[in-house]
Amino acid sequence: MKTGKEAVRQHHSIMAKAVVSALLMVALAACGEKKASSSSQVVASVDGQEITIHQINNELAKSGGAEVTKQLLDGLVARQLLINAAKKDKLDNDPAVLADLERARNLVLAQSYVASKVKAPTRPLDQEVEDLYRKNPDWFAQRKQYEFAQLIIARVNLTPELNGLMEQTGKRLEDVMAWLDSHRIQYARQQVVKTSADLPPQMNATLKTMDRGAMFVVIEGPTAILTSVQDVKSAPLSLALASPQIVQYLMTQKQNQASEQLVERLRKEAKIEYSAQAKSFKDLTAPSAGEASSGAPNDAEAAKNEAISRGVAGFK
Repeated sequence: MKTGKEAVRQHHSIMAKAVVSALLMVALAACGEKKASSSSQVVASVDGQEITIHQINNELAKSGGAEVTKQLLDGLVARQLLINAAKKDKLDNDPAVLADLERARNLVLAQSYVASKVKAPTRPLDQEVEDLYRKNPDWFAQRKQYEFAQLIIARVNLTPELNGLMEQTGKRLEDVMAWLDSHRIQYARQQVVKTSADLPPQMNATLKTMDRGAMFVVIEGPTAILTSVQDVKSAPLSLALASPQIVQYLMTQKQNQASEQLVERLRKEAKIEYSAQAKSFKDLTAPSAGEASSGAPNDAEAAKNEAISRGVAGFK
C-alpha cells in the first residue's frame, strides 16, 4: 500500500510526463505546420534548390507583370540552373564575381534608400509639356530620320591617306570599301537608323549641313566608325503623340533632381576626404584649358569634329 508521500510523488511524475508529452505534441504539430506551410510555397526544385512563390511574386513586381506564367517559372528555373553550375565551378569564390556581387548589393541598397526618401513626382502640368515640345523642335515638330551606312575599323588603320580619301568631293562609302579591300584592312559593315531625337544637339546641327552621301568619322576608343549619310526623311511627331513621352521625361527629370538634392544633403552632413591620387583624377565636368581660354571653338572644322565625337552614343 502506497504512502501519502509516494502517492503525491507518483502524481507529480504522471503530471510532469503529461506536460512534457503535451509540449512535445505541440512542438511536433508546429514543425509539421511549418513544413507544410514551407512546402506549399515551393513551386519548383532544381537539384534540391527550391524556387518559391515569393520569388515568383518578386519577379512579377520587378518586371511589372500581372500574372504568373509558365514562361516566368521556366526563366527562374533556367536562372537557378546557371547559379548551380556557377557554384559548382566555384565562381561564387572568384574575386571578380564577388566584387560584382558587392557592387550589385550596394546599388540595390542605394536605390532602395532613394526610393524610401524621395516621393514619386507629380504629373507635369500641360503647360510644361507644351513648353518642352516647342523648345525642342528636333525632337518633335521638326524631327528627322537618318539612315547611316558604317564601316567599322581599328583606329590604328585610320591613316592620313584614308582620311584624305573620305574628304574628297564626290567620294562614296563604296570607294572607301574598295580602298580598304586593296589595302587588306578588315572592316565590318552595318546600317544604323536614328532620329534627331536620338542624337545630341551638336550632332544634329552638323548633320543639317551635310548632303546625302557625305562621310565623317566617329572615334570610339580603339575603334574608328567611318559613317556615310545615306538618307534623310522628315518624321515629325505631333504634340498629342509626343505628350506621353514628354510626361515620362519630365517626371524622370524631377525624380533625378530630387535624388541629386538628397545626395547633396548627405554630402554636406558627411565628412569626405580624397586621397592625393583621387585629386589627380580628371574632372570631366570642367572645361579644358583650351575651352576655358577661348570659349566655344571658333574653327568650323574643330566644331564639326567635336559635334561628331559627342554624337557617338547615337550610333549604339
